[in-house]
Amino acid sequence: MAEGGRRPGAESCLGSLRGGEQEVGATYVQGRVSGNGLCLLRVVMEYKIMRIIGNCVGGAALSCAILLWSAPPATAQYVEEYCQILDRLDEPIWQAYAGVVGKSRVEGFRDTGMIEAGGHFGLLYFRTGFGEFDLRAAIDSVFFTRSADIDLPHHVSAARLDLRYVMRLQDGYALRLGFEPGLYSEIEHASTDHLFYPFSLHGIRAFTPELSGLAGLNFYPGFDRLVDPRVGVRWAPSDYLMFDVFYPQTEIVFRPNFDWALRAGVEFREYLEYHLKNTDDRRRLMMDETRIYLGVDRLITQDLQWMVRIGRLVNRSIDFRRFEQEKDLDDAYFVRIGIGGLI
Repeated sequence: MAEGGRRPGAESCLGSLRGGEQEVGATYVQGRVSGNGLCLLRVVMEYKIMRIIGNCVGGAALSCAILLWSAPPATAQYVEEYCQILDRLDEPIWQAYAGVVGKSRVEGFRDTGMIEAGGHFGLLYFRTGFGEFDLRAAIDSVFFTRSADIDLPHHVSAARLDLRYVMRLQDGYALRLGFEPGLYSEIEHASTDHLFYPFSLHGIRAFTPELSGLAGLNFYPGFDRLVDPRVGVRWAPSDYLMFDVFYPQTEIVFRPNFDWALRAGVEFREYLEYHLKNTDDRRRLMMDETRIYLGVDRLITQDLQWMVRIGRLVNRSIDFRRFEQEKDLDDAYFVRIGIGGLI
């Protein structure tokens, strides 16, 4: 037996206590204390501490429960404002289109034409207490009819998913997050190196039921142009007339009745970028253009409509990163026909 009748290692309970005044938590113990006494004291102190902590946690939980129970319902504090940007149903749930762009000459080289095709398709939409989720699949393709003596690829596409999340706040404010992962490349030579993940962050405000505004940024990691702004307002003074004054697209829409819609607009497309096959040291194709157009939408049935757009492409350029500077393309006319539906 160790000195004083204590077992070897008894000091490990609360340390070595040989005499005098010793501190245990906030309690002072005087004199020699046996190992068994120290262990018992430790158990008692831990039990008291746990009771204190338990009472604090339980009290806090009870207070939160009382606050939640006594709080007024959310609808008493928050009324969802009608937003022209988020709530106006002008865009079909699904849409497919095809179009032709006239021949145009590449500066210093020969000419080429273009065929456009694509569409978007709604996959999933639901609302929760945390916000609204909208998932779509989309593809936009460009086919070149000639190489223009600069070895243009046969076609390029942006095949992607489009996920949007909207969180509505008070006083007409909302936050919209977008995520568009996909292939932005020559589809026939696509690889995992051509997977990119553009995303966006937009703030939206409904000033009145007729007027809403938007400001934000679109981000393109891995692209030559990393950031593109989004800003503008939508004003609909009546059900027959709507003004979209936005960058990159501004449009006026007139609806003489429920079946018809007449459109006129301009769109600045300065974010078209496609990555080429890995064996092509030019790496990417970039195109800039401005579209000026007129359009007609006609409702065929309650859930189906056709669309026509005609116009002119101006301020066009093309760049492979191989040239010392981008090359201009001649202006050209275009025609696009599409069909879309609400189901």
